Amino acid sequence: MYDLIIIGGGPASVSAGIYAARKKIKTLLITKNWGGQMSYAPLIENYPGFISVTGADLVNKFTEHLKKNELDIKDSLNVEDIKKISDSEIEIKAGDQTYQTKTCIITTGRIARKLNVPGGKEFLGKGISHCATCDAPLFQDKTVAVVGGANAGLGTALELVEYASKVYILETTSKLQADELLQEKIKKINKVEIMTSVKIVEVKGDKFVSGLVYSNGTEGQNKELPVQGIFLAIGSVANSSFIKDMVELNEQREIKVDSKNQTSQPNIFAAGDVTDISHKQIIIAAGEGAKAALNVYDYLKKLK
Repeated sequence: MYDLIIIGGGPASVSAGIYAARKKIKTLLITKNWGGQMSYAPLIENYPGFISVTGADLVNKFTEHLKKNELDIKDSLNVEDIKKISDSEIEIKAGDQTYQTKTCIITTGRIARKLNVPGGKEFLGKGISHCATCDAPLFQDKTVAVVGGANAGLGTALELVEYASKVYILETTSKLQADELLQEKIKKINKVEIMTSVKIVEVKGDKFVSGLVYSNGTEGQNKELPVQGIFLAIGSVANSSFIKDMVELNEQREIKVDSKNQTSQPNIFAAGDVTDISHKQIIIAAGEGAKAALNVYDYLKKLK
């Protein structure tokens, strides 16, 4: 029987694990993979202590710090089921193992949105990618499109220009949504072309992406854009489906939490991007994870 099980491997999970271990809480951390959305970030320039760091490097720093502490870790495991056994006991199934705990912190973050058009599913991994950090080198001297004109999209484009011969940025609204500093930087790069009021209607190809069809809101007709790669930066949804029948969610499927990170179930806590807190940022998720662990500690003290 654990005092606490943390589900997830992103910044909220890591900071929760560190704080729980330091409070001598008997803790198990279960994660399918490390880093969450942070691992896909080409460059992070707003995390204190790091003027500029890649997402992959920051993930390594986080996990290295976590593993210096005394807690059990089960990685490469997906949580398949969670159920309440009693008012003071939760059972969690991951892989072929079942674990019992007094409390739980859900830190499962978010899942990248998919391109729901013909070809969007068929060409995932065959020219369509969610991760420029992972796949940009595969598109050396090729023409690619980035779908999404917010910060994630422009960050993706900045990584791709190191490899691709041409990068299109496709935004559905009439103007880019990214921060002004990013826009200024991207507009200075000749190989980048920005296209606004664009909606993708189809992805074309044979065994691999060869182009996309889009409608232009200002011209009202479909056009084809020859590209060999499509990188998606169109947002994400809360990864909460496995817990939806146990705790209260909002309309965006985010877990509702109070100021102590408690959900509608007193012994289930949640932190980070899977919750209804405002602003999905690494530093906020890390802070929320620490806060959740401290509140679990207070909750457990009251049980004794």
